[in-house]
Amino acid sequence: MSNAMISIDDIPNVLDTLDEAFFDIPFENSDFQNQAFVVAAQQTPARAYRAIGLRMFSKIRAVKEYMLQQERNKIDVDEKNAKIADPETNEFDRRRLRLDLLQLQEGDSWGKKLLNDALRELNCLYSEFVKLPRYTREQFEMEERKHFAERMKRQIEAPGPHESLANMMLDVSQWNARISESVQQIQGLEDFKKRLGA
Repeated sequence: MSNAMISIDDIPNVLDTLDEAFFDIPFENSDFQNQAFVVAAQQTPARAYRAIGLRMFSKIRAVKEYMLQQERNKIDVDEKNAKIADPETNEFDRRRLRLDLLQLQEGDSWGKKLLNDALRELNCLYSEFVKLPRYTREQFEMEERKHFAERMKRQIEAPGPHESLANMMLDVSQWNARISESVQQIQGLEDFKKRLGA
């Protein structure tokens, strides 16, 4: 079958096979990619917090857009079916409406696949988000100098692919320790502020 040629008549079956085969394969970020290059690649937990938020907001917007599009599609399907059933609609318009309905159905499996990807990514990112403290603007700004100093040092010492390897091999394994350190620093800052206010 490896030498088999796909004809136009085969397209529906091939598409069904591909839809099934790739439904769970990420077309955007994999869990590892999110953990190594969105989260742990950040030089401070505050920057990871920000990166997680940016990515999650993007995915949530995509999910909301999908949900709204599904509602629009339901309205379109109902409207097209009503026009098809209307005796006043001529045969040519009925045929066009049936094609429109077919086109709406065709896009449904792709939308479900993208929704599956977005939800998987949201779950991965959310599991990282809940490990982190909730940052105030002041706490976030407190870590910025450290983030940029470490980032520039890394770029000088390990440029390009070396930096990516460090993200994968070093940062992921040390990530929980960096979170603990940041939580302690934030708690120390809060304790200090309380002592000043007392």
